[in-house]
Amino acid sequence: MSSFPSSAPLRRHGHAVVEMVDQIITVHMRGNWNLEMREHTALEMRATAKQLNAVGPWGIINHLHDTLAYSDAFFTHSRADYAARPASSQLAAVAFVIDPNLVGAVLLTEKFEELLDGVIASAVFSTQAAATSWVQLQLEVAKAKT
Repeated sequence: MSSFPSSAPLRRHGHAVVEMVDQIITVHMRGNWNLEMREHTALEMRATAKQLNAVGPWGIINHLHDTLAYSDAFFTHSRADYAARPASSQLAAVAFVIDPNLVGAVLLTEKFEELLDGVIASAVFSTQAAATSWVQLQLEVAKAKT
């Protein structure tokens, strides 16, 4: 008979590549993410965010490349993290890229379209180019306000 320790940390599922170009962080997300992977990626992004805040307004593009199954906890934690960002944060916009051919694209699009309502400017796009153009526009608007 085997027993499983209840306090054992869960292994991260999914894969992410975080890159920065100018004032935009892009997270290329692959695989079926769990909450542990979301937390790990958020920590990685926070270090970069500090650098970007020192320069001016910045944005995030979350690019979903293949099937991703998210739990309600994933969405709850994501929204809470964005809502709890420091007052000094210059994060101006968050875009999501969801290819229409992605399995579950309609459901994911609906979820992400509402995820950050009332928290920060956000939008869902079907291409990286469209998301980048929108984020760049949001950054220009934010710069004009400062």
